[in-house]
This record gives sequence, C-alpha cells and structure tokens, in this order.
Amino acid sequence: MAIRSVLEEVKVALKFTKGSQTIGHCNKQATDESLHTLGTAIGSLNAESLQSVTKVTETLLLLEA
Repeated sequence: MAIRSVLEEVKVALKFTKGSQTIGHCNKQATDESLHTLGTAIGSLNAESLQSVTKVTETLLLLEA
C-alpha cells in the first residue's frame, strides 16, 4: 500500500517580539519568496518587531490500496 500526500492548506506564521500571528488560506502555488514578502509586508504594520516568517503547510496523507 502506498501513501499519497495532498496539500490541504498553506499558512504564513509571523513571530513578533511579543506574540505571533498566522495568515491562513494562502495560495497553494505561491512561491516561498512571495510568502516571505507577504509576511514582511503585514509584519511591518505591527508595532512589535518582526522576528521571523514561517511557511506552514498542512498535508493530508491518504492510504491507497
């Protein structure tokens, strides 16, 4: 039996000096560069200093017979 993976969702997690924020439902085809640009642009709107931008992917693992 083989396992097939299906990309379900892409998120961007922003870590600030005090707390974090997650941006969900990002385009699954978006490049890492564009997701980083999105994260830094949104992070610049926050009063806290942006520490890191993380790409989070949720993948469904399906068992195939």
